[in-house]
Formats: sequence, structure tokens, C-alpha cells
Amino acid sequence: MSETQNKNYITCKPWQLVLWPCHTTASNFLYIAMSMVSYIATGEYGILVATAGIIATASRMFDGIIDPILAMITDRVHTKFGTVRVLILVGRTIQILSVFGIYFWGVGTHSVVLYILLNFTYVIGGTTSAIATHTGNPVLTTNPKQRPKIFRWMMVYTIFVSTFISNYLSKVLIPKYGSISTAMMQELAIVMVSIVVVFEILAIIAITPVDKPENFPNKTKEDNVKPRDMWELIKGNRALQMYVISGVTDKIATNATGQNVIGVLLYGIVIGNYAFSGSFATYSMIPKLLFVFFGTQIMGKTGSKKAMVTWTSICVGLSLIYLGFMIIADPTQISQKVVPTVFFVVVQIALTASQSMVSATTNSLVPDIVDYELYRSGKFMPGAVGMIYAFIDEFMSSFSNTIVAVLLTMVGYVSVQPQPGDACTTAIFAMTMFITVGLPVIGWVATLIAMRFYPLDAAKMEEVQEHNARLREAQKAAKAE
Repeated sequence: MSETQNKNYITCKPWQLVLWPCHTTASNFLYIAMSMVSYIATGEYGILVATAGIIATASRMFDGIIDPILAMITDRVHTKFGTVRVLILVGRTIQILSVFGIYFWGVGTHSVVLYILLNFTYVIGGTTSAIATHTGNPVLTTNPKQRPKIFRWMMVYTIFVSTFISNYLSKVLIPKYGSISTAMMQELAIVMVSIVVVFEILAIIAITPVDKPENFPNKTKEDNVKPRDMWELIKGNRALQMYVISGVTDKIATNATGQNVIGVLLYGIVIGNYAFSGSFATYSMIPKLLFVFFGTQIMGKTGSKKAMVTWTSICVGLSLIYLGFMIIADPTQISQKVVPTVFFVVVQIALTASQSMVSATTNSLVPDIVDYELYRSGKFMPGAVGMIYAFIDEFMSSFSNTIVAVLLTMVGYVSVQPQPGDACTTAIFAMTMFITVGLPVIGWVATLIAMRFYPLDAAKMEEVQEHNARLREAQKAAKAE
């Protein structure tokens, strides 16, 4: 790319690319804390398993309802302390207070109302924090060679987080407490919140140099986002439409498979060795890191669309191989005998690494869509773009909690949650395979179909950035007059 073309891009310092993704990673730590909430719901609030799943679904639907409302509000936030930083501080404070409310202040009350209220409050904080992500990513850099590196570091941190959590749960907390108990979850919550605070300080340091009014195009009162603008965004932005189809179908599967109870089912019951989940996370860390570094480097050259198609196709193929192995082999021999253990580890490492690349690529589509909307309509609406997707996503993917809860009830877990060491029945095995393989494959097939109609390939994004660069220059010239 020529020097002239490079002038079309906003670039940032390498250290900012490394530190800013700490904000998104902080969400993962809070997600880990809240992913155990069904255990405390049944144990401390007296809520049945299926009811806890329905409440989780309702909270995500509530999230979907407030998403566009908060987007219209937060896209108008411009203070002397910045935009992104204010959203981070407000959102995370609400989330942290909600976590402590659920795991400490409400314990033993058996108040369903309090449990629901705290869950809904947590959702408000989470939405605000997500808007900070969607606003910060397109502002930090528009350079197509830099942008994938935001998500490279996001996935690097996510891999370390998953490795740490798997080992911390399986080799520290559960041996320490003997089961998934209230005391264990309270310690987990304290550790997760402490890490979140540190990560957010680092993210704020990274975003501060660019969190300035001049980096937010079209931010006068006349340009405030209105309901009509959001409707035009939904109706006219084909890239957003295809992203929603792709992201929502994947998210249903991700939310289902990401629940800690699924890890207990797979490793603690089907395989019969829950501690092996921590060992596997350790084995897979380096290969996944190599995948992410290699994949994001290629993404910077090919564009996000091509990367999405490539890695999604790989995930489908590896999932089918994994399913065939689990059906043919004896899962209880995994971690016990060399051949099944090696095969399982190799296939699972390749699959989870490819899933990491799909996740990184999916996230990289959002700032491209924000820039495309500025190109298409002249409106800079990062919060609206992110939250329109979230609005639809929350309604659809909220059913993942109910899907898991209903399936658990169908295989006998009515008033208690699965525990490591429970007997593995045919029904439990089939349910575990459906959640860990069937749901993701359905989502990936939908993604491949959606990407055929997604307009933002590498050439189109170059055209978009050239147009937006001229727009920014024109606005600077107008302000200088």
C-alpha cells in the first residue's frame, strides 16, 4: 500500500493495541463469575434449575430491550473526561456491585425478586460496558493492518483467561471446597472482580489519548442518534444485516457451550475426570496462541470477510471429526490411555484454536460496519451499530440458557446441578454432544450462508476508508474557518 493510501487511516501506538483489549477481556472475567450463578440460584435463592434458566433468558431479553435505548443515550455522551472512559467507569461499577449483591448481600434471603433485580441491574452495566467497546474499537484505529491486532490481543488474553480459569476451578477451588459450593463461588467472584479492576485501569490508559471530541465525527446536537436513524441503519446497512445473522446463530451456541455446567458435563461426567479440563487448557494454550498470531496476521492482508469464511469452514470440519471420535471411542479412556488422549487433545486444540479465530474475526467486523455506516449515511454511530446487533442477539441467544436448563431437566437434573463424578447415561452423553457440537455447527453453517451476501471485502473497505478520510478532512477544514 502506498504512502498516499496510508494517509487515509487513523493509526495508534503498538502499546495501545496491546492494552485496549483488556477492556473486553475484563468482560470475560465477569462472565466467568456470572456463569456460575445458576448454582447459587438453586442453593441460596431456592430457585429450581428450569426456573433459573428462564430468569436468565428473561434477563437477556431485558438486555435486548434496553440496548437501543442505551445506545441512543450513550452516543450522545461527550464530557471533558471523554466518552469511552465514562462508559467504562459507569458500566463496570454497576456490574461489580451487582455481582457482589448476588454472591454476598442476597445470599440466604431466598428472595426471587431480589435475584431477578440484581440480574437485571447487572445487564444494564454490561450493556454500557459493551457500548464502550463498540465505541473505542473504531476510534482507536482505522488501519486494516492494525485493526486485527486489537482482536489478536483480545484473543490472547481470552486464551490465558480460559487456561487460568480451568486450572483455578478444577485444581484449586473444587479440591479446596470439595464441590461447587457458595463459599467456592464467593471466592471466585472476589478474584474475578479484582482482576477486572486491574484490567480496566490498563484499558483506560490505552484509550485516553484518542478519547477526544475531534475523533468522533459528526458529534453536534443535530447529529444525535434518533430512532429514525436506527431504523435506517437496520434497513439499509446490508453488512450489519449479515453480521446479525452470522453473530446471533453463533452466539446461541457460544452461550450454551460456554456455561460452566457444560464443562462439568463433558469433563466431569462424560470423560469422568474433571481435573483433566485444567490440564487440557494448559496443553492447548501455546497452540491456540500460535493460531491467533498467525490468523490475525493473515486477516490484516485478506480482510475480515475472507478470514471468517475460512475459519468457519475449518470449525465445521473439525467438529464432525470430533463428534465421530466421541461416538466411536470410549470417552472414559481419555486422560487414561495414550492414543485416545492424544487424539482428543490434538482435535480439540485445533477446534478451539479455530473457534478463537472465528471469535476474533467476528469482533473485527463491528468497527468495519461502523465505518461503512459513516460512508453510507454520513452518521458515526458506534453505539447504535453494536446495540442493534445486541438487541436482536439478546432476544435470540437468550434462549441458550433455557435450552441448557430444559435439557438438564430432561436428563434428570430438576432441583440440583450436575456435579463431577455423576454417572454418565446415554441421555447425558447425547445431550452433551448436541450442545458442544450440534449447536455450534448449526451456527457456523448459517454464518457461511450469510457471508455470501456480506459486502465488505478488503477492496470495499479500502474504498470506505478513503471516503471517510476525505470526510474527516472536510470537517476539520470547516471547524478551522
